[in-house]
Amino acid sequence: MARIELWLQLENQPWDLAPNGIDRATGESFTRDTSGMFKPLSGGALIFRRCAPNWTAPADVKLNPWDLNELEPALTRGTIPGATIELKVGDEAIIHFRNMDMRAGFSESERTHSLHAHGVQHSVMYDGTYPISPPDPSQGNKQGDRVPPGGTFDYLFTVPHLSNAGVWMYHDHSMAAASSIARGAFGAIVVLAGGESRPILPTQPLRVASDSATHFANVPVPPAAGAHLFFLHELAGVGECLNGHQRLGNTPSVIARTNTRVKFRVLNLTNRAQSFHLHGHRWKRGDDWVDTEVVGVGGGMSFEVLEGTAETGGGNGEWMISSPTSEVCGSLIVTDGGALSLPIGAAA
Repeated sequence: MARIELWLQLENQPWDLAPNGIDRATGESFTRDTSGMFKPLSGGALIFRRCAPNWTAPADVKLNPWDLNELEPALTRGTIPGATIELKVGDEAIIHFRNMDMRAGFSESERTHSLHAHGVQHSVMYDGTYPISPPDPSQGNKQGDRVPPGGTFDYLFTVPHLSNAGVWMYHDHSMAAASSIARGAFGAIVVLAGGESRPILPTQPLRVASDSATHFANVPVPPAAGAHLFFLHELAGVGECLNGHQRLGNTPSVIARTNTRVKFRVLNLTNRAQSFHLHGHRWKRGDDWVDTEVVGVGGGMSFEVLEGTAETGGGNGEWMISSPTSEVCGSLIVTDGGALSLPIGAAA
């Protein structure tokens, strides 16, 4: 059993819904506004950021290392969803949380937050659910369901059983939960079962400065096995998003190659059930073969394909990932690496 320590900080930050400045589905290009963003989220975002020990500096990492559209989180000042908490069955985790919501014009109660985790084992003191989480005597009777601006709280979790394995979510569950979740105050927890490996990371950048949202000079060869996170959610005033973004060319376009195992981890924090359809593919669900998964509100699921085979379909090219119940979509790009050009729709 490993003891994992993570430092997470909730921050108010500006956020661009379309940081690559394009909608590939329509061919529409966007213009930066005075903030330097293409589609800024009005009122900004609340982001759970990974930090170095004792919150001395940001230590952000990408949600999907093999996503062509995801910019380096140092540039975007974090990710939506927030930092992924990755554990293995048998681990113990200490999440050192600091609330740095410093929004002007908001009351202290509106800027008081918590961290509530799904899928893990913990004492009721670490449930982070307002107003019922009791004080923790070991932390000076602080309460994890009401961490004030500038305050801290340590959450202790374990994942002792195979039933903990999978993809789960965490989110604010304070008195201000609804409004803060609508600004991005949530993230994913990935618990690996025995035998599951952590993802292989690229050894070179996926894109260089001269690349655009449709042309890439030298995409690295995708790994022998990959795992990708797709988080459906809503943001205040703009509706449904996928990993914090809208419009094809900004939402995830993950890459893989044929004859490799590709896992998809899907979470839904919208206000309705969502379907997840990977075009041109199918996979086993119980005794049946399916090509669409329905994910309930607050739920998550995982599935895996053997890319480009008779068993699960696919093959070289770009495959849309869509939901008939949602306007947002992403894609899976199957490639051996090298120069890559992607199609674009015609502007109306």
